[in-house]
Amino acid sequence: MRKRFDRTLLASLAGAWVALAVSGCANVGQPNAQNGAATSANAASGVPAANATGAASGDPAAAAPLSIDASDNAPLKKAPPLVYRVRRGDTLARVAQHHHISVKQLQAWNGLKASARLKPGQVLHVASPETVRAAKAAAQSAAQRASQATAQTSAQASTQSAAPAPDATAVREVTQETRRHASSVTLAWPAAGSVVEAFQPGETRGIEIGGNAGDPVRAAADGKVMYAGTGLNSYGSLIIVQHNKDFLTAYSHNRKLMVKMGDIVRKGQQIAEMGDENNSRVSVGFEVRRDGKPVDPLPYLPQGRG
Repeated sequence: MRKRFDRTLLASLAGAWVALAVSGCANVGQPNAQNGAATSANAASGVPAANATGAASGDPAAAAPLSIDASDNAPLKKAPPLVYRVRRGDTLARVAQHHHISVKQLQAWNGLKASARLKPGQVLHVASPETVRAAKAAAQSAAQRASQATAQTSAQASTQSAAPAPDATAVREVTQETRRHASSVTLAWPAAGSVVEAFQPGETRGIEIGGNAGDPVRAAADGKVMYAGTGLNSYGSLIIVQHNKDFLTAYSHNRKLMVKMGDIVRKGQQIAEMGDENNSRVSVGFEVRRDGKPVDPLPYLPQGRG
């Protein structure tokens, strides 16, 4: 379990902005350089906000929430053109001036002589060969990432569709429970391995349970999936489950998610496959939050393990 303290998670949950105070799992001694704006939970969402008392007391584990990098949502600048199709009346000087390059560059990139005349419809390179190569490499990389994302989405959709949907009675019972306050919660072990890193107040956010890649990660109790994705720094593939108004659990570093946001899950149901995403070993990072503050999961789990 790592010592990094992330800043802010802003996730849209059922139309409400929810802030969950859960930190990143990073190697001890690695400070976090991410900046974010803190926010509190919307009361209508039923998800507890970060514990303000813990933050005021100087407990970094209670104050530091998850963060999402929203840079992907920034507007993209239009890339300069790589080629230009000659129009009637164009000259080398006019084309060069329009694309902010010199006539010599335009001639060199297209093998043209100074006396060359341009023909309508002729295609000219208006970027250096290095720029063209970089653009092609970037396009290939983007296409590869898009293909991988499509394959991953398809695999997750296939897995989720194969899972039996809970009946109406189960959905109603779990939904009612998530809206109630509770002084405690009874949890099951989310994985079959041993505890490879224990909870340390102020330094770690939970425990790590070791295992093998692909081992099942199971819901520790009935609840509703409030987050399932890979958008959080240092967590890898993360699932957050709300059990009632006071308790949440988080499961990080998975190699595959088997539930999506909004799903109702039952205690012992497989929700992910264990992995090592954003982690130095194969394990599941398991965290328990009470009123937004990280607490030791062991007192809520059956004894005789780890």
